[in-house]
Amino acid sequence: MRYRGRSWVTGLLLPGVLGAAGGCVTPGGSPARFGGSDVITFEEVRETSANDAHQVVQLLRPRWLRPRSAPSLTNAGGGYARIYVDNVPLDGGTRALSTVPVGDIREIRYISPADATTRFGTGHAGGVIMVLTRTGG
Repeated sequence: MRYRGRSWVTGLLLPGVLGAAGGCVTPGGSPARFGGSDVITFEEVRETSANDAHQVVQLLRPRWLRPRSAPSLTNAGGGYARIYVDNVPLDGGTRALSTVPVGDIREIRYISPADATTRFGTGHAGGVIMVLTRTGG
């Protein structure tokens, strides 16, 4: 006698997997218009009442503004994300985001500490908040 348990399991799992995959696409068949948890798209920015990049992040991804770790001898910044605008670092911590007017923003992206260290070198224990402007990067 042949074991038929595998087809039974497949019959239960396949509809669930296909249903979950369908949730990643809008009804029109195109990808969802909003970015993932690490991206704030132009469309998301446009739909806020924010005046600057700091307000946008505070409204849409507030966890980006929280420290990842406590201050230490090797991490004086306490694990806060460093701010870059068009690949240029800004001084002033996360408050530096308030210098970027909302009308200039094309996209805001959070880069993990590991990826930020690979890309920019050491000193990025809190990751990077990268603002890409409509005129730059």
